[in-house]
Amino acid sequence: MSDVQSMVTIVAPIHRARIEPLKGQIASLLGNPAGAPFREAVETDPAHRFLHFASLHVLARQDGEDRGHALDSGHLILELSGDGSPAEVLRQLADNVGSLLTPIFEAASDWRPGQTLQSYLEGHQLRIGVGLFDTPGLAFCGTPGQSVVSIHQEHRLARKVGELLADPGHRDLAPLAKLDKVKATLSGDPVFAAILAEEVAPEPAPGAEPSVWTKVKALSPSFVATFLWPLLLVLLPLCLWLVWPETSATSALDAVRRAVLFIAALASTLLVITGAVLLGLYLMFLRQEQRDVPSDRRPDPAELLEMVGRENAYGHVQNHMMSCTVLKPGALRYLSIRLALWAVATLTALNPRRGRLGDIGTIHFARWITIPGTRDFVFFSNFSGSWESYLEDFITKAHAGLTAVWSNTVGFPRTRSLFLDGATDGERFKRYARQSMLHTPFWYCAYPSLTTDNIRANRRIRSGLAWAETEMDAVEWLTLFGSAPRPVEKLETTQIQSLVFGGMKFKPEGLLLVVDLGDAQASNRAWLREVMPLVAFNDGRYEARPAVVSLALGARGLARLGLDAQTVSTFPPAFTQGMHGAGRDRILGDLGANEASQWLWGRDGNDVALLIYGNTAEDVAALTARIEGLSVPMGARIVFRQALTKVGASLSERKEPFGFVDGVSQPAMRGTYRGLRNDDPIHLVEPGEFVLGYPDNRGNVPPGPTMAASGDPAMCLPVAGAAHGMASNAPDNPRLVGYNGSFLVIRQLEQHTDDFRHYCLREGERLKDAFPDLPLMPGPEEMAHYIGAKLIGRWQDGSSLIRNPYIPASAVRERTGRDPGTAASRPESLPAEHAATAISSPDKRADPEVRAIKPDNDFLFGTEDPQGVRCPYGAHVRRANPRESLSPGSQDQIAISNRHRILRVGRGYLGEDGKTTSGLMFMCLNGDLERQFEFVQQTWMGSTKFHGLDAETDPIAGRGLPGGDGFTIPTRRGPVGLKALPQFVTLRGGGYFFLPGRQLLNYLTL
Repeated sequence: MSDVQSMVTIVAPIHRARIEPLKGQIASLLGNPAGAPFREAVETDPAHRFLHFASLHVLARQDGEDRGHALDSGHLILELSGDGSPAEVLRQLADNVGSLLTPIFEAASDWRPGQTLQSYLEGHQLRIGVGLFDTPGLAFCGTPGQSVVSIHQEHRLARKVGELLADPGHRDLAPLAKLDKVKATLSGDPVFAAILAEEVAPEPAPGAEPSVWTKVKALSPSFVATFLWPLLLVLLPLCLWLVWPETSATSALDAVRRAVLFIAALASTLLVITGAVLLGLYLMFLRQEQRDVPSDRRPDPAELLEMVGRENAYGHVQNHMMSCTVLKPGALRYLSIRLALWAVATLTALNPRRGRLGDIGTIHFARWITIPGTRDFVFFSNFSGSWESYLEDFITKAHAGLTAVWSNTVGFPRTRSLFLDGATDGERFKRYARQSMLHTPFWYCAYPSLTTDNIRANRRIRSGLAWAETEMDAVEWLTLFGSAPRPVEKLETTQIQSLVFGGMKFKPEGLLLVVDLGDAQASNRAWLREVMPLVAFNDGRYEARPAVVSLALGARGLARLGLDAQTVSTFPPAFTQGMHGAGRDRILGDLGANEASQWLWGRDGNDVALLIYGNTAEDVAALTARIEGLSVPMGARIVFRQALTKVGASLSERKEPFGFVDGVSQPAMRGTYRGLRNDDPIHLVEPGEFVLGYPDNRGNVPPGPTMAASGDPAMCLPVAGAAHGMASNAPDNPRLVGYNGSFLVIRQLEQHTDDFRHYCLREGERLKDAFPDLPLMPGPEEMAHYIGAKLIGRWQDGSSLIRNPYIPASAVRERTGRDPGTAASRPESLPAEHAATAISSPDKRADPEVRAIKPDNDFLFGTEDPQGVRCPYGAHVRRANPRESLSPGSQDQIAISNRHRILRVGRGYLGEDGKTTSGLMFMCLNGDLERQFEFVQQTWMGSTKFHGLDAETDPIAGRGLPGGDGFTIPTRRGPVGLKALPQFVTLRGGGYFFLPGRQLLNYLTL
């Protein structure tokens, strides 16, 4: 089988009078699709098939410049796509179907009796290129390196593998075992064993799209070599005349000086003249474009009927297109058609996905040619799918290249600067394409039932059988059957713990267990083997078990379960040092009453955090007792337990101890249920921001913790591949220890509700006259709610101050019946008798449907409240996620803020009475502890200089830090300062943990 593919085009002259009779002769002798005589002749020996596609056309000269010379004003065009060199393709064609083609080419006006078909075809082979003196043309292959024989073999192999995989005996095997069993079965069949014995290269992973700079670096030398070399020949004598002295050199130093001067003069002169020439040509070209007239001529009805009757017919999944147009005259168009073809060819060579024209992957073989001695410009294409889908692909995916080439032809839709507009005028472009097309009297395709996607998938199936060595390789290989390889950004949901998908709110009851393991690694792994079946994976909204576990490990816990010190050291320093580590107190603001020595737990770090979630308190208690029962015999100690608050059925019922609806603003991770239903792109973030091993918001896969291949000889862990900087998924690559995992922050925050309420009441009474914009005269309770809302940045019902600066959205709906989603909440929007009490929380006796509002969260701080008059700069929610507040209206600032988002999964926790919520068991997931949680805690919440403020920290989470105990409420009449805030929240314990993916947990149980 030849790996060389050739696209051969034969152009022969023919008398105009012979055109129509010859069309009929071709159709009857060869046919479209090719008839039995031709097919049998080229397909007799399956092992030596060489022809992919072929078509034969006869047409009159189109450019109208034959000046009455009718004898030779027609063209007979044969296009071939075959395996082997052009000479080999033509030899095999003549040997196999010479008897069918010779009578047709004997009609050519320059056919000489006695010559052979092969010699005639070789003498009329068209050679095309993009250089200044080449015949303009370009050939493209969509399945490079794949012969006709290999395409058919791989198709048969793929069908056989599909049959084997459907066998029930393969159903319960692991992916790699399943692949190995298929390979063993195939090896016992002589036909398939021979196919497997042939060498096949591993399929390369698609690279990243090259940057603009990469493209410029690749294009520049080629552009100079292709188009500017004549200038060098002209300028060389000029530079020599300018620089070289009349007398010969008298010293080596003079020779060097003259050489330097010569090179400098040559370069500068070349640049100046070239720039001036190109600018002048460009301006002239723009003027010509403005004078171009597009053609709205409709296609010939008879020709259209002939073409439509053959498209998508005869059971083919492919179609053929032949278009004949006329190049625009003039020197500028002489250059621009070559420039366009060169740009398409060069950029296609840089495409990281081989066999694609731009983003179009449906083309088998295509070519543009110019018939020598004419301006006739012909396009041939063999493609998968319908003509309509093919053209729509060009319109939407590759219109720039298509426009650049075809805009050089008469009647094309109007363009700008060669590459712009044109094909984007979709309906006019399709009409232009149709009226330029002619039906094909003969067309042959070697595999009419296969699309390019089929061919590529079959090649990957064969390559996988030869090269797959890891479990991950086998998983990817199996997706080729009725699916496609998993994109790197697609979450492996079955490998990710359910906590990542939404805080386990579908299990309303919860409990935190903090566990320290013993020193015996075998006992620790045995303990994990018992707990592992209890862990919930995947989006667990429909989890059937009454209670499940989310399991997270500290750095010490990973070591006690058997990860070697080198592997643990690849985890980020923030994690290995721990929340209690030296220096982290300054970063996190854990000073004074919050310092680690005062904590109830986590002072020295802990091994395991178990979060037990259940349908009922009894379900949680039963699972907890089971874990406790198996822990003691294996040396594991329960060092802390804390019951969590039951999660309310609706968001309006999920309030933290200060009385505010919690969990209003959350990032939506792409690929999750929340990401799919989120309708606001400002909150949509990429999986890699929270889950290791996936692209982040910048499109990069951040480095994660790894293990040397020697630590995982059985390849239980994912193998680092192309997305992680490796050339391939080789077995000796490092293992991805953190893949499908996330870093979990836990902080037990005790909330002093009485202090918060009394402070708000005192400040409300003191400042009752400081806010004249408030409706009428709010009472003490209403003013306290107003002060509290300014500190938090939202009303207690969850509605934002941005959209509801004076009145909570629930109050608007309760008092007026207006939809809170559209309420402006201005003072004049309420009747006077209700305005004074509108600021207070909703009446508990109100209809629950009235109170069940959806808090607004689609606002932008900077755009809608740039001065902080509605929501103060220092408010808790504005610090926690400033959106574009720091640069109003900037999409870049939104992107920066989203790089620091955290995924909160916390719950309230119960006090000693087991009934009252004492505070928040704050928990959040991060892909990078320092960039996300610690950044927010230090740079936004803990900074006294946030957003230009001075002597202020976060009013809720930042108290106790030196230099920041004030709070400013901006108004249109000037700032209103609150008295020093007490510490409303005290940290009682916490730690940094890693939430492992399923594969790491399985590895740790071995």
